[in-house]
Amino acid sequence: MLTTLFTTEFLHANPDAKVIVRDIGQDPVPAIDHRFIHAAFTPPEEREDWMTDRLALSDALIDEVVAADIIVMGAPMYNYGMPAALKGWIDHIARIGRTFSFDLARGDFPIEPILKGKHLVVLSSRGEFGFQPGGPRAHLNALDPAIAACAHYFGVDTANIQTIAIEYQEFKDARHDRSVTAAKDATRALAQQFARSAKQTISHLTDQSRNKDKTMKDFPTHTLDSAPADAKPILQAALKGYGFMPNLYATMAEAPTILEGYTTLSAIFSKTDLSETERQIILMTNNRLNGCKYCMAAHTTLSQMGGVPDDVITALRNDTPIADRKLEALRQFAVVINESRGWPTDAQIEHFLQAGYTRQTVLEVILGTALKTLSNYTNHIAETDLDPAFVANAWPASSAQAAE
Repeated sequence: MLTTLFTTEFLHANPDAKVIVRDIGQDPVPAIDHRFIHAAFTPPEEREDWMTDRLALSDALIDEVVAADIIVMGAPMYNYGMPAALKGWIDHIARIGRTFSFDLARGDFPIEPILKGKHLVVLSSRGEFGFQPGGPRAHLNALDPAIAACAHYFGVDTANIQTIAIEYQEFKDARHDRSVTAAKDATRALAQQFARSAKQTISHLTDQSRNKDKTMKDFPTHTLDSAPADAKPILQAALKGYGFMPNLYATMAEAPTILEGYTTLSAIFSKTDLSETERQIILMTNNRLNGCKYCMAAHTTLSQMGGVPDDVITALRNDTPIADRKLEALRQFAVVINESRGWPTDAQIEHFLQAGYTRQTVLEVILGTALKTLSNYTNHIAETDLDPAFVANAWPASSAQAAE
């Protein structure tokens, strides 16, 4: 009742909003097993076909969460905890490489969430009463703390969780009636509050889009069926490796040669002696300088998955210095190569070498710059839409405009 009320009120105030419905009560999510664990912890590029199939439902569920700004969860309290179906859903969402990264170099806190900036509304029902903090049954509440503990997998900070609950259901007396009325009022008010905020955002984005040249959208985003024959093997490999087909690849498929060139050069760049952090510094610096919103979001996600330190990612997105002096020298030299169009001064090269890099690295920076020219320019012309997997790391418009 409460989730229907929330959705109805939200759409009434904001009819342009998109609502994704997943009823895990009617269609329960199966429990994970050893085969799921085996598949999830196998690197995407090494997965067998059965592993991709085993993770297909999990990928679909995660894509729904990635696409959502607000997650509305109908969560009744069963025996003081969460229903088995909800636990199964959470277990499918909590995926290494999709919703969190894992790195023992982080010490006692190796898990780092990937998704960010979302809101969670928990609409609940309880047979008894007094489960709120300080209440007579607070010590029995195993539902709310469990949801809060797992919320980071959904990209939700605990401060962004709103919980509304109907209590006294087992008693069916006047207290239950008052609880139903209060929960309805609170749900209606919360839905209207979120709808007003979302409507402002959607209106702003709509106004911005009217200023764009619509002929850009003539570039198709191919599927496996529509893509030219020479592009299909590359798209199939991307689908198996990523678990989805990135829109950049689907756009490049219009010209199989650029798709082949980009994927081949990308594989070659990954073979350099540079660390993952150093490679991403070169790539993300070019993304920023070229004003590529798609690649900034995509490489932020890839950097998080690859264990690039958060402070480095933030610096690259915001054009601020990196604390590590050697890495900062690499960032500055990538800027020099891009902005000088490959004409660095002798002094700039010498400064880069003195920071601990080699002449080999000088040429590898050029390699990374060439790679980003292919993707950034393609995205500029085709206005490539962000994939759901990258939406959580969308590059703020102010940063993109400053770079442009």
